[in-house]
Amino acid sequence: MSRRIFLATGGALLGILAAGSGGVGYILHKLNRIGSRSNDFHSTEEKLLRSALFRAYPPLAQHIPWISLGDLPTPIEKLGSSLGLPEGKLWVKRDDLTSPVYGGNKVRKLEHLLEDARLRGRKSLITIGGLGSNHSLATAIHGGRQGLNVHLCLSDQPVTKYVRRNLAGFLAAGAKIHYCQNTKDAYRYSRRLFRELKGKGEAPYFILSGGTCGLSNVGHVNAAFEIAEQVKAGLLPEPDKLFVAAGTCGTISGLIAGLKIAGLSTRVVGVRVVDSFPAYPYIIRYYAQKVADYLRKYDRSIPRVRIEKADFDLLTNYLGGGYGVVTVGGKEAVEQAASRISLETTYTGKTLAACLDYCRKADLEEKILFWNSYNSAEFEQSPNYDGLPDEIMQKLSL
Repeated sequence: MSRRIFLATGGALLGILAAGSGGVGYILHKLNRIGSRSNDFHSTEEKLLRSALFRAYPPLAQHIPWISLGDLPTPIEKLGSSLGLPEGKLWVKRDDLTSPVYGGNKVRKLEHLLEDARLRGRKSLITIGGLGSNHSLATAIHGGRQGLNVHLCLSDQPVTKYVRRNLAGFLAAGAKIHYCQNTKDAYRYSRRLFRELKGKGEAPYFILSGGTCGLSNVGHVNAAFEIAEQVKAGLLPEPDKLFVAAGTCGTISGLIAGLKIAGLSTRVVGVRVVDSFPAYPYIIRYYAQKVADYLRKYDRSIPRVRIEKADFDLLTNYLGGGYGVVTVGGKEAVEQAASRISLETTYTGKTLAACLDYCRKADLEEKILFWNSYNSAEFEQSPNYDGLPDEIMQKLSL
């Protein structure tokens, strides 16, 4: 298997672990390699214009699948004074503004994945997530706009107002929704669905939960290079720490690798928001090292970096009762920030709660950056839930 294919699929070991048993995730990745691919990448000029990473290392633009979905770079803003902190203490990276259609951190991943799907000649997408998965909504919206039929295999999570909103968004985007009891069941169902769609000539492309894999992680290496450019331009001081949600860990891994390659000493602090694989330090290190090695394969002028578990922090005490379960601290953080930025209680609320706790006890001179990975763009929502599987309708009625 070539290095690019290995990175695009996430690797055999991670696929097996993600599946829970039976190697279903790995089998899906292997199936995803079926078919030929053209070489008509989007113009190098456009890549250099829109990507800080490609500007820094132009040879990468010749090799890495990418399509512009967003409005990059996203801005940096001061946030501290509005949250009762000293002016200039806390900053926010507005990745909620990655796209006016639907923003958040998933756009950076989909810029690589959707182009890879196009180059492989795929006609449909399959991905998995929770009932209110932001990744699934981003895939439904942006994938649909690229002319792909989107299938979402969704498993249980607590039903909050954000979950209801996203379910209405799935339907409005025209996605086909499949109910699965849990993540393990979703992988197994996805395997059957992949074969069914392939048999119908719909050429499916499978995307892991959260959109996280070696190829998509390049998107957040680019995000780290945006930070480097913004620091150089004087838009913010070099942050001492960067707080970001750690779910499927593509965002945090890309940032760790990117900051190190860019030569910034900013320490990334992940806030664990899931109670299962892959939010563990050894997985984060694995992803970060793999994406760094992948990039250097195509441009040897990129410095060789060694990612260690000691290079970043992972906080585990803000998760509360589990994935999607609202915590008091997370809810308070969402409400505190509401006048400036939109957050939710599953990912960004818990992350900001951890960030604020740290800021209140940190040295006065420390500069902290909060990474807002949630979408703030308005998106179309179905006026009703017609079209949802019966199992989900029953949960909404409880």
